[in-house]
This record gives sequence, structure tokens and C-alpha cells, in this order.
Amino acid sequence: MRGSCLCEGVKFTVQGEPENVFICYCSHCAKNAGAPGQISAKFKRTDVEVLEGADLMRTWTLTDNLSGAEKHKVFCSRCGCTLWTIPMKHGGNHLIVRTALIEKGFERLPYKAEFFASRKVPLAATEVKSWDTMPGGAKPV
Repeated sequence: MRGSCLCEGVKFTVQGEPENVFICYCSHCAKNAGAPGQISAKFKRTDVEVLEGADLMRTWTLTDNLSGAEKHKVFCSRCGCTLWTIPMKHGGNHLIVRTALIEKGFERLPYKAEFFASRKVPLAATEVKSWDTMPGGAKPV
């Protein structure tokens, strides 16, 4: 499966099946996703290959984790998009890849688990207006 960051400066592939696909509602994932939760897939580090843009990749280290171990957030320095997290709790041997960055990632990799589910919040109001594109000239669906 192929993937990229928002600006497509970093391109990568993932091979094989992930060990897990999950949505996480922890504060780090919510802030990073700009949403109540973030969907990710856990791959072995050896199953992820960076094809282009390794020079654009930077790392932000988080130390305030419940596990007590650091998490390394790897992101594109040009567009700011987080590519994956490396949980040092697992010795750096796994990458937690954002499924939204993988071509058809939500279709190919539906989540099967929820973490920090007690923090889950309703995503929509009781009545929601829908548009096929941004509102303006478009008619609601």
C-alpha cells in the first residue's frame, strides 16, 4: 500500500497486514487529528519503507505518556503532517501509521479497536446539514 503526507513530499509504502488497526481518543491523538479521535494502524518498522522525502522528516518527542515511555511523532517539515508515531514502549520496533495517509486507507484498514474509549464524545449534533462539497454555491444533499 502506498501513502504520503499532505504535500506529498514524503512518500512511503507499507507491506503486509498491520498487527492492529484502532481509533484512539487520548489527548495526544485528538490534538494531532484535530478531531475526537485518530485512526491508526500498527505495523512492524520493517514493513514501512520511505520512498521519497526522508530529508523532510522530523521527530517530536512526547514524554508525558501513561506508559512512562517516550513516543516519537514523525512528521513532514514542509506541511506539518504527522506520518506515524514510534512508541518506545515497544523498543522502536513498530510504527503507528495514520490510515488517512494510505491510499484508500479507511476502506482497506477499518479499525477493530478503540483506545481511551471513556473519552469518546458524540461527533455530531442531533441534526446535521450535509453538502457534497463546501457550502456556498452547492445545494445541501
